[in-house]
Amino acid sequence: MLATVNAPFKRDISAAILHQCIARAEISEWPVHVAAFFTDVSPRLVFGFAALHGISKSELAEAYVVVKTKTGEHNPDLESELVPLAASAR
Repeated sequence: MLATVNAPFKRDISAAILHQCIARAEISEWPVHVAAFFTDVSPRLVFGFAALHGISKSELAEAYVVVKTKTGEHNPDLESELVPLAASAR
């Protein structure tokens, strides 16, 4: 499941807050943390977290696009699956 991401930040993000950020595609208070989730965590675990928390692939894709747009961070391994889903969700 979700443990510590390689992120030496002053505050920790909980699984519940991460879930809310992704489900709502709203990262305003947690951009670096959510970006680290999408870029530092393996795609298998990203999809596993989403499935475990009832986040659809289209919601995951939308949140990923928000992160990429706001932070410039990206993950090519996720992108090929997620970006087409985000485009069709709009």
